[in-house]
Amino acid sequence: MNKRRREAFTLMEMMVVIGMLGVLMGVTFSGIGQAKTRARVAKANAEVRELVNAILAYEAAEEELEVTPEPVEANATTLKNLLGDSGGPVYLNMKSRDGVFRDPWGQPYRFRIGLKLESSSAEKMSATITFPNRHQHARW
Repeated sequence: MNKRRREAFTLMEMMVVIGMLGVLMGVTFSGIGQAKTRARVAKANAEVRELVNAILAYEAAEEELEVTPEPVEANATTLKNLLGDSGGPVYLNMKSRDGVFRDPWGQPYRFRIGLKLESSSAEKMSATITFPNRHQHARW
């Protein structure tokens, strides 16, 4: 009797390989999603830092700071002095979409500039710049 040698995979072997590939793909895709989220958070933090630096540079050069008691949207109208639209120097060189500065999730940045009296002297004022939606999407 002639014995034939089998050179094919069994159904069980194929199922094990497919299962292992599925697990590896699941781990890879979840890692990619987390990396994308971290990249978006890093980009948003960098853009917020750039906006704050532009506001502070404008205040240092012009010795004036426009107070916004309520949060306002960061757009070409509210930041015209920083963008150089009024003929002055450019303090902010950031890309806007449709004239609005948006975070990586597509929400417009909002900011508020408030002044606080530090002492009884009118010259002792401190400015605070807050971004209400800065950590809205961030998960640490």
